[in-house]
Amino acid sequence: MPPAPDGLAPPVEYGPAQEVLDVKPIHLLGVIPFLGILGGIFFANRVTPYVLGMPFNLFWLVMWVVLISAIMAVIYRLDPANRAEQSS
Repeated sequence: MPPAPDGLAPPVEYGPAQEVLDVKPIHLLGVIPFLGILGGIFFANRVTPYVLGMPFNLFWLVMWVVLISAIMAVIYRLDPANRAEQSS
């Protein structure tokens, strides 16, 4: 693209790669399970107390498996691409 006549640089045009970098609240919801399982297990790394007959460490992992399902359902409901499919 040739330089602008007034000597200023031409405006920057963003392509498809810039759209990938847009962080939306539903993207942040997708980070929560990752932090819960991999980050939280270091804090929950103990055998006692027993919760529902399981060591606390195992209970922590099972709890996050259930929570991941709930979080992914919320993400699915909030995703605008899914709303467009349902309305047609």
